[in-house]
Amino acid sequence: MKANFLFVIAILMFFISGVYAYIGYNGNEILSSHYMTDQKWSDRVCLGCHLNTVSEVTDSFHVNQDLAEWSALMEHGILLSGMDKDTWLNVYGPMHPGGGQLAEYGADVDCMICHEQNGLYDYQTRVASISSGNITGAKEAAIEEAKMKAQKDPLYVASYALNILTPLPIVTEIHDKVNGGPRKEQCSNTCHQNEVSTGAVTWMAFNFSSHYDVHANVNCIECHETAKHQIGRRIPLDSDNSDYVEVKSCDSQGCHEGISHGGIVDAHLQTIECQTCHIPLLPGGNIKGVTPVKGFSWENGVLEKTYHESNFTPILAWSKGIYNKKLPMMAGKDEEGVKLNTFSLIKGVWWDEGLDKEVLNNPNTSSSLGNPIPPSVVKAADSDGDGKVTSAEMRSYDGNSDGMPDYPNAVLRNVDLLYQVSHNIASINVGMADPLKCNDCHGASASEELQNIHFAQEQTDCMQCHNITPAINWKLLGYDKDPAGTTVPSQPIEVIIPRQKPVEIKRELAL
Repeated sequence: MKANFLFVIAILMFFISGVYAYIGYNGNEILSSHYMTDQKWSDRVCLGCHLNTVSEVTDSFHVNQDLAEWSALMEHGILLSGMDKDTWLNVYGPMHPGGGQLAEYGADVDCMICHEQNGLYDYQTRVASISSGNITGAKEAAIEEAKMKAQKDPLYVASYALNILTPLPIVTEIHDKVNGGPRKEQCSNTCHQNEVSTGAVTWMAFNFSSHYDVHANVNCIECHETAKHQIGRRIPLDSDNSDYVEVKSCDSQGCHEGISHGGIVDAHLQTIECQTCHIPLLPGGNIKGVTPVKGFSWENGVLEKTYHESNFTPILAWSKGIYNKKLPMMAGKDEEGVKLNTFSLIKGVWWDEGLDKEVLNNPNTSSSLGNPIPPSVVKAADSDGDGKVTSAEMRSYDGNSDGMPDYPNAVLRNVDLLYQVSHNIASINVGMADPLKCNDCHGASASEELQNIHFAQEQTDCMQCHNITPAINWKLLGYDKDPAGTTVPSQPIEVIIPRQKPVEIKRELAL
């Protein structure tokens, strides 16, 4: 009877270990690659626990993402749709996790780009490998150092010695050390590092980010929750991806649920987002090798950029959300669903063919992507070689020598592009400055003189009177006077929060 009982227990252990947590190896090499360190999916090894992983990842947004068309304008002066395959590969291949558009180049999904746990994933080596044309070898090159460390871990080695009878708790312990859930450093140091230049985010500057963001110690996936490998995000209004997860809202359970700033302030939340008051200032200067961009120009066929060398004020603008197929520009205050939100304004300049009637008539205010003229063509249009391309030169350019101008309707666009800012959140104790108070936005019409200055037909440069750009420009938002009127108190109103500080979010291991 006892023997039969032990036999049943052994069979049960075999089932648990072999089906759900099998970490054996079919050869003699005890240090063989496993737990994705050989960068290959194995149905025999991985499928027992991760039944639907392949299909989830293949269908996920990050693999099938629409890289915003307008994001290519700043760096390359042309749309993604106008790039040839080789150009696209060099520009966006390194930021792509594999699969999707990269699959045709032989690049499968790179799981370790998100899941390597020892901080040894070599992203720059991956970039260099893809840029050199070695697509299939990029994954292996990026994980070389991490693989050696993982395979020398004593617990990791012991798992192979025990082979199929390794208990599930040991498997879990090993697994988390090698490929647990994504860490903040992985998101910031790889694909999302370019957002520093457009949004001045400080997540890359770990040594001082806590000075700029009250959420500095919060892992990305706590707000960007993930379901079936769909990572929570802002969803473009013209996205056709219906299987998505939205980023967690500020008043979600476990975050700031039930927090009140009093009736007057709470009423503002019908028309403004929380970050409108909680991102009063953005950091300029060098943020770990990157300086936020202030403007870019392709006017003469060569990229010219200006930068925010010191701290600067974000712009508050009406927005319904973001689009993939429209330029990020301000919406009208009377449009349905608009709210005030916080943006980093980047002034962009480029030539357009003028084929789109809306662009031709309103080149600086149209949100249409239009038809940007490639920078190489713009440079070639400089007929007198003085380094300056004029409208006459652009409209008379005959690149194919057929006696007809190639771009007779060419127009130079000067567009204010709004890059939404959602990080660098300030609190009364942490941040570059305290959250905005009433007087930071209201008071523009406090006297007839101020009304005439702030709402004059020709807008005065704010810096003539202010050391830093004011938080809000009511005229820009479509008002002819401060909506609060002229009786705004001259002293700040103290905001009373009737509830305690929200409890800190509980963190659990992501498997």
